[in-house]
Amino acid sequence: MITPPKAGLDIPESSPMRFTPLIVLLVSLVGCLRYTPSFREIQTDRAKDSAQVLEIGDEQDFERYEQTLSDKLYRLVSQRSYLLGNTSSSTTYPVGTGDLLGIEVFGFGNLSSQSTIAPDGSIGLPLVGRAVVAGKSIEEVQLDLTRHYRRYIRSPQVHVSLKGQQAHRVSVMGEVAKPGLYPLQRQGVLLTEILAEAGGRTQGAGSRILLLPAPRLVEDRPTPPQHLTLVKSPPLEDTGVEIDLETLTGQIDQRPLSIPLLPGDTIVVPEAGTYEVDGEVAAPGSYKLASRTSVMGAIAAAQGFTYSAAVNNVEVIRDTGGGRKALVTVDLEQVGLRGGRDIRLRNGDLVRVPSEPQRFFKRQIVETINGLFNGVSVNRRMN
Repeated sequence: MITPPKAGLDIPESSPMRFTPLIVLLVSLVGCLRYTPSFREIQTDRAKDSAQVLEIGDEQDFERYEQTLSDKLYRLVSQRSYLLGNTSSSTTYPVGTGDLLGIEVFGFGNLSSQSTIAPDGSIGLPLVGRAVVAGKSIEEVQLDLTRHYRRYIRSPQVHVSLKGQQAHRVSVMGEVAKPGLYPLQRQGVLLTEILAEAGGRTQGAGSRILLLPAPRLVEDRPTPPQHLTLVKSPPLEDTGVEIDLETLTGQIDQRPLSIPLLPGDTIVVPEAGTYEVDGEVAAPGSYKLASRTSVMGAIAAAQGFTYSAAVNNVEVIRDTGGGRKALVTVDLEQVGLRGGRDIRLRNGDLVRVPSEPQRFFKRQIVETINGLFNGVSVNRRMN
């Protein structure tokens, strides 16, 4: 008896044709490996369509932005340098609107009083009437009131004390233990002193502080701060001055930077913030910005490079304000092996690791072959 042929094609189990669909599938899946073009490749590709060109500044723009921040800080310090040499006590505090003064006239209890400085800068006193005191130190107020009472009392002994401060205060906001308004007890109070009064930074605070200066004070006469005039200084007031915490605390090879405060200043302690890592890393995503996080540290947080990473062309894209961005490339091979320059990251930075074309192609082949052998192994176990 002759057995009729089976319908269809009978492929032996050992035949390579049995795995052809699997091979096709694996090759098609190679497209799942995402190629990350460098910014230069993107620009070259999009240059064909002028409407698609990305407007991102180059390394010069990046460095110019950093230099601008540094210049603003040291300009602020320079403007206030006269306060650093002021070792005066609270008796030279210039009183102002809202401050509460205690006045005692020894031997005349009925003339002793407490008075709040009015918006016009004056206080009301028994017998004397109104006396202008705003802008004067406690010692100067004491001398003035003594002269006033001398018209009515022989050799008056007047003592003036500051009972409450409202005129000269600074605001502390953000990630501190006790945000609020803090009085400047004397001239030349430092930023670090006020931060300490506010209880220091919280665990969620970043490593940079933003100081929003009040309208800059410039003296009318050579020795400040007897008479002060408000003058506009837009570059500092509009955007504030960024201060690295390490510059305030100092380092082994760097003295702490002393920054005196003026009434009306606002101190903002922002959250630590985040940065993004994308491209040829094992774990792309968003990461919390820690103190002194650099590009090298960001790659470590993202669990390192993939095989096809262009380690000598890592890109950092930074927002430089006004809707503008700037890009700088970092050669991490130079950083790791020869002590090259690393870049410290800021809140909102994007770290891109482009693909190196040849290594990416090799990785495609390796991934395909590995997938093929894994598929053959699975197929054999199933059969």
